[in-house]
Amino acid sequence: MYIGRWLRVVGFLLCAAAGIAWNGVVSCQPEMGGEDSSVKEQSGGESPVVADSSTTKDEPAGIDPKSVGYNAICPGGQGCLSNKGELKVGAAAVKITPQAYEVARWVYFDRRGFCPPPTPRSAFGAFHCGTLNAQASGSRRDCGRDGLCPRDKWTTDIECDENKACPSNPNITCNTQAKRCVVAYTQPDEDGSEKDGLPDFFLDCGRDRVCPCLDAQGKPSYYGKDKTCLAGDKPNPDYKGPDADGSEGDGEFQAMWMGGFGGNQPMQGVHDDTWARALIFETGETTVAIVSIDVVGYFFDEVQKIRKRVQELLSEGAVDYILVSSTHTHEGPDTMGQWGPRQSGVPYQTGFDPEYRKVLVEQIAQSVKQAYEKRQVAKLKVGRVQTGLKGLALDTRVPVVFDDTLLALHATNEKGETIATLVNWGNHPEVLANRNNYLSSDFCHYTREALEQGATAQDPSSAVQAKGGISIYLQGSIGGLIAPWGLEIKDLDGTVHKKDDWDRARALGQQVALRTQQALDKGQDITDTAVSIWAKAVKLTVENRVFHLAFSGGLLDRTITDYNDSLPFTEGNFPKVPTEVALIKVGPLTFYSMPGELDPQVLVGGYDGSYSHGYEIIRDDKYPGLREKMKKDAPKGPYLKERVPGTYKFFVGLGNDQLGYLLARWNFVLDEKNPYFSDAKGDHYEETNSLGPDTVPDLLKAYDELLTRVRQGTPSP
Repeated sequence: MYIGRWLRVVGFLLCAAAGIAWNGVVSCQPEMGGEDSSVKEQSGGESPVVADSSTTKDEPAGIDPKSVGYNAICPGGQGCLSNKGELKVGAAAVKITPQAYEVARWVYFDRRGFCPPPTPRSAFGAFHCGTLNAQASGSRRDCGRDGLCPRDKWTTDIECDENKACPSNPNITCNTQAKRCVVAYTQPDEDGSEKDGLPDFFLDCGRDRVCPCLDAQGKPSYYGKDKTCLAGDKPNPDYKGPDADGSEGDGEFQAMWMGGFGGNQPMQGVHDDTWARALIFETGETTVAIVSIDVVGYFFDEVQKIRKRVQELLSEGAVDYILVSSTHTHEGPDTMGQWGPRQSGVPYQTGFDPEYRKVLVEQIAQSVKQAYEKRQVAKLKVGRVQTGLKGLALDTRVPVVFDDTLLALHATNEKGETIATLVNWGNHPEVLANRNNYLSSDFCHYTREALEQGATAQDPSSAVQAKGGISIYLQGSIGGLIAPWGLEIKDLDGTVHKKDDWDRARALGQQVALRTQQALDKGQDITDTAVSIWAKAVKLTVENRVFHLAFSGGLLDRTITDYNDSLPFTEGNFPKVPTEVALIKVGPLTFYSMPGELDPQVLVGGYDGSYSHGYEIIRDDKYPGLREKMKKDAPKGPYLKERVPGTYKFFVGLGNDQLGYLLARWNFVLDEKNPYFSDAKGDHYEETNSLGPDTVPDLLKAYDELLTRVRQGTPSP
């Protein structure tokens, strides 16, 4: 799903393209700015977080958190000296659905046996969806509207015989022996679109997607080379002229690339809107915003832009801290840069559209502003249930460890009306896998929809009652890798769904909503609601050489520091990325974050099988020696979740950053010959999309210091 899968072949090409010396290993000299190199502190094993029992010290009022290495401390920080007062809560949902992009012609996508609707069948009776054909932007770019190039020939899944004709098309014949219709190139397109010098693999109608012509079926079509409609087409009455931004007729594909899986997958439309959903908690002078956004991941640099923009929209200090978490939907746009276009398997430019990048910052900031302006005196109710794994998720990496806790929070105003319903659970939103080209938040959409509007069922006990207000899905611990691949998922009426389609996504989403309702039905009213905030800055070493290439080639655009830019990226001169961890308390509720996809075993341990949910934690016949290695090397508790204070602990995955998989060090294994570019034997794909083996130990070390200050209740150095 990540950059490692398709960057493994790009070392020489990317270094050469960037004018960088290649040494055959991915130690190439980047042409980028940076600070002087520093040697990374090696943290050793993955030690448990230990609280400091030292006595607290008095601090001057209004301390600057940065003076003690923090990004936020409240109460006690400047502008948030007190958290005494009644609780106020505000919520808002702002669309972040991309609006400006061009689309491809479906016949230029790879052929698939199944594509989620509304993907159309081609004139040849085949489904095309997912990724663009490998040569779509190269040798196939001018093959005409039908997508057929000379020498093309393939067998379809349409049955035929001497008495049953194939679809009416000069390029389709019946192979009576195989009893299948066969597509074979026989002649150029009759409409004159082939070999006219204009690219045909996409509609060059500009970012507004309003084309100057319509084909015989009334579908959008672009001009021929003489700027007149192709043969058989007619002018589009809704067309008002070329796009003002110059994107129309420029020969460039202004695509919105979807984030996740292998890249080169353009967005073709919208199934359901994507959102920034913000929740504000305020007591006294202390105010915090938690925002969930429907994207695959979002870098810390962008979060800092949002914080600055919120200060401009409101006032400095109006919101003391903002925590942004990605739902990690794989049916949304690329917001990191690594899933853009490829040629011959090699990525050649970022997949993060620069215009959409600006829109995201503004819309997310607006969600915080609107939630802040809507805050009102509120009451909270919280509950939890254990979901289990069956029919909901799989742990696809051994050892099998999954924190199945679902936490639900319900905020109401003084009239008893819902302000917001928040659900916190961990699972990859990728039910539709890599076949879908329509924007969606995947199962998260159906969870929120059911909580807001209700979901019916033949058995009333399986129905979800509408709560109204704003519903928020907050992602949990999914780096195991926790996913719904291939599961048979039952809907609220018990119907089993097996295909990677919308019905299956709806079934999973509504099941999560039902369990949210069950958690709240037996939930607890919260009376102690004082808001407190601690956020700790940390720098993490980037050892992954694939990421070095991505930085050098401009695919990943984020701040990197602490390296000598006159030397290659090598051991002793690896760059670091600034990020942060945070802990927010609302009375007995604790929200604590990690900047990526945390392996559940780091969160809860579970090496005794207590979090394996009936599955064998390790199959000895498939992974010989791993069980003994686990017993010997896996760290002992207490684990992070045990050490974090609070009665209800909301783990926030992909919090303020997306640094890939965050893996336990004892089981971090690299391929000996080609580390990070190839998987080591066993379940070790995740390492190819991780910063390095020291990432989790360094994050736990930061949490060690943060939790010391939480327990002290003071920002003393």
